[in-house]
Amino acid sequence: MNKLLIGVNTAMFDGLEADVAFRTIKQAGFRYVELAYNQGYVGDMPPALFGEKNAFHIRELLDKHQLRTHSLGATMNIGALDAVEQFSRRIRFANMIGAKWINACVGRNADRARIIANLRELASVAYDNGCVICLENGGDPNYDVFRLANDGFELLDAVGSKSVAFNVDAGNIVSLCPDADPIEQAIAMLPGAQHCHLKDLQVCDGEVHFTPMGYGQLNYVPMLKELAALSIPCSLEIPLRMHRRRDSYPVRGNSPVDPLRSLEVLIQSREMLEKWLGYELQDE
Repeated sequence: MNKLLIGVNTAMFDGLEADVAFRTIKQAGFRYVELAYNQGYVGDMPPALFGEKNAFHIRELLDKHQLRTHSLGATMNIGALDAVEQFSRRIRFANMIGAKWINACVGRNADRARIIANLRELASVAYDNGCVICLENGGDPNYDVFRLANDGFELLDAVGSKSVAFNVDAGNIVSLCPDADPIEQAIAMLPGAQHCHLKDLQVCDGEVHFTPMGYGQLNYVPMLKELAALSIPCSLEIPLRMHRRRDSYPVRGNSPVDPLRSLEVLIQSREMLEKWLGYELQDE
């Protein structure tokens, strides 16, 4: 059986320096990192963040910590008037740091026509940069153009490009579509996917709180088998600084999470994944 390639998304280190995030990810026993540059979910993202200087800095940190990257979290409103310009900058940045898959929730259903038109234009930019735009099913109404599997496949058909695929996130289904079976829906998305986010969670009084893998309410075991069979790379996305309200919108904590807590959560998650998979992730 194919061995799953699993990295760590830096959302859990929101508000901390990348050096701290990368060091902790390495200490936890992972080899791959996905930067979380997601509009509305982390701190300010000035244009310079996507420039050559920061790309050089990130490459230096990857070398320093002996890590690799193949994906970039870049959620933003693709229905915005300046979306092509803004997202093209993200695509070029992904190319500069060596990330092929650019994972993004892309906007509201009300802006669907503009989102499709912009994605058609951006697909050629992604192709020229050796990247794939991976549409992620949304977790709140700001990103409800892609909620469930049928929504996603309709978007793929409308855009009509091999440079656009899915980034599957079962956890997002819990908050935006609580009546759906999140694992069943996520598995249904996999034929169109090139990347996946793994997150576990508990719903308490209608609010979503994130947990280490295997400590929440989602049973990922059948999905992991499908991911391995399709050789779809994954990132753990455990945004410890935030939770989702009853209306599904995210709430960011006032201060960053202690890296020691993140280290503990990553080790717990890795050990659970290794138990489920039957092999050590560092051996992939």
